[in-house]
Amino acid sequence: MHSIFNDNQKALATLPPRNDTEAEILSKWDFPGGVLEFEGQDFIFPEGFHAEASIRWLEESLLSVNIRISAEITAECARCLKPVSLEISEELGYLYYSHGAEELDGFDDYMPVEVDFFGRVIDVMPQIQESIYTLLPTKVLCREDCKGLCPNCGADLNEGQCSCKNENVDPRLEALRNFNFKDN
Repeated sequence: MHSIFNDNQKALATLPPRNDTEAEILSKWDFPGGVLEFEGQDFIFPEGFHAEASIRWLEESLLSVNIRISAEITAECARCLKPVSLEISEELGYLYYSHGAEELDGFDDYMPVEVDFFGRVIDVMPQIQESIYTLLPTKVLCREDCKGLCPNCGADLNEGQCSCKNENVDPRLEALRNFNFKDN
């Protein structure tokens, strides 16, 4: 399966008129399915993903770009390796500003993006990619109390106890094996 991102991929959005802080332009894209490897985990986007960018000027050199991502994803549980279905649907705000712009005080809700100049269109693909990476979980679990797999035999401990004798003790705790705990 191919990656959901490639080097030539673009998401071009038209900018509203520069002097109009009331105008807002909405651009939409549907990207094909594929796989994305992130933090050692494969995330499969079987139906692809949808992205929207809502763009408007806040000031003459400050452009607000709100990117909404929606996708259904599958990945393996980090503990038991069963397939897990996930859904992401979130909006993230970016503040595009001109190279050498003044301070960006008061825009803490936005992630800053410096650009050399503003033309009539802007490629928001880097921020779409960043949004996807930001929204992916760092650890996928089928459920919070997943017991995982037995490290000896590989049995799924969610389905019951395995027949292994759990003689393996963390070597750092070996000294506690024969420790006599007394009630005080």
